[in-house]
Amino acid sequence: MKIKLLLFALALFQLTVTAQKTNLFASENNNKWYIELTNKSINPQDVFSFNNGILIVGKATPGYIRTKKAYKNYTLNVEWRWTKKLGNSGVLLHIQKNDTVWPVCYQVQQRADAAGDIICMNGFWAKECTDKVKFTVPKMQASNERALGEWNSMEVISKNGTLTVKINNLLQNKITGLTKKKGFIGFQCEGTEMEFRKLIIK
Repeated sequence: MKIKLLLFALALFQLTVTAQKTNLFASENNNKWYIELTNKSINPQDVFSFNNGILIVGKATPGYIRTKKAYKNYTLNVEWRWTKKLGNSGVLLHIQKNDTVWPVCYQVQQRADAAGDIICMNGFWAKECTDKVKFTVPKMQASNERALGEWNSMEVISKNGTLTVKINNLLQNKITGLTKKKGFIGFQCEGTEMEFRKLIIK
């Protein structure tokens, strides 16, 4: 009996680990997302679509796609690339309810040459956010993004009111004293075609 219980516990642990490592852009997870667009008449699939584990972002109208699940104290890993030209986008963290195209959240910038900046949006704040005009905490190092068409990586660690950001394995930002420690996670469309892949949140 003890051996059976041990085997069951090991199998349950393995399932949990596998679930944590699942790419959330996989097709079977499509129903776990909410889409907010500026132009409501446009088909959301023309802006955000999934194909073979890749989130494809179009240029039809600004907006974002976010998880339906809220997260607190997590590690996020994701990769992105620009497919036709360099542009602007962002990973949105701790998004609050009452969605708007520019939500209440923290945005990790992906704008070309600015990846790693953090913007405190619509009332959110952090101890390091001393810019009362653009509400931006600049990245720590010179830009280390890769060339057009190449994949970049981002790691975000959210823990007890602190956000730490690495771009291509280089520490680029850290903010503390967050207004909120929990919320949805989203990915922007700001008019430039791009792709995301390998999203893991654990």
